[in-house]
Amino acid sequence: MVNESTRIFNSAIGASAISASFELGLLDALNESDPFDLEKFCEERSLSHWAIGGIMQVLYRFDIVKLDAERKIANKGPEFDQVFADKGYFMWLVRGYGNLLHNLAGIVEDGNCDTNGIGRDGKFIAMSGRDYGGRYVDEHFTEVMNEEPFTVAADLGCGSAERLMGLARARPDFRGVGVEVNKGAVDLARRSIKQAGLEDRVQVVHFDVKNLVFQPEFEEVEVLFCFFMGHDLWPRPNCLNAFKSIRQAFPNLKRFLFSDTYRSDFPAPGDPPIFTLGFEFTHDMMGQYIPNIPEWEDLFDEAGWDLKGRHDLSIAYSSIFDLRPRNNGNGQS
Repeated sequence: MVNESTRIFNSAIGASAISASFELGLLDALNESDPFDLEKFCEERSLSHWAIGGIMQVLYRFDIVKLDAERKIANKGPEFDQVFADKGYFMWLVRGYGNLLHNLAGIVEDGNCDTNGIGRDGKFIAMSGRDYGGRYVDEHFTEVMNEEPFTVAADLGCGSAERLMGLARARPDFRGVGVEVNKGAVDLARRSIKQAGLEDRVQVVHFDVKNLVFQPEFEEVEVLFCFFMGHDLWPRPNCLNAFKSIRQAFPNLKRFLFSDTYRSDFPAPGDPPIFTLGFEFTHDMMGQYIPNIPEWEDLFDEAGWDLKGRHDLSIAYSSIFDLRPRNNGNGQS
């Protein structure tokens, strides 16, 4: 019988193998072609067949793939489909937070438990978020957005502006505004918008959500959305001020679709859902507090937002909160 210590050790190896398989394109290739010629894959990409075989051997141990005796042909195993769906989580942890995992004791000893000190890799966090976001978030987002009519929307923390561009492609009358604090992301978004020929309908402003004030681009915004950055606004007084300033910065706002992962308060010991333990652990190491649902609801109320509904996402302990700016009694929000 495998003891818990053995399971934990082997799982760490499995997580690394899954992340590498995703990054190298192995999982995508096998998903498209079953059975899959590993030898040909390695030749085309100048990869070591021996090393790839070793990675696939680990996946075989977890029933993710099946292998022939010479490790030249692979087939999907019983666990392949679920691992393929979750592959972004593994890249998020192994590559996005690899420096933290590797240097955990030293980071704590040196007092570097903050966002900059842990050395997280934004490139892989973005890549992994795009993968699991497209699988576990976008369908819910589209459904909630389409519950009510809209023409002009804004995205707080828009990153590459993919969601805004997607809305523009799907809706000829749509206009969108992205708000992003990272200058590199702003430049990338603007280039992407230009390449897509959407400059006349989608624009991005360089602004810090923590200190948001009215901009002319915000005048006609009807729907605002924000994904997975709300916890970055805490501690509570700072977040409260941010949520109040949002109401003032968007004078004609009708809805605010705010999405985030909240604290699980999951009892220990036991296995929480995938992503939950990693999310809460990494944020503990960055000194970032993760609020739970009652704390969010209390903040919404004090900041002047009415919660019309909460829509759970397919990511554990994650929801879209459908907020409405509260009328103060004189016809103004």
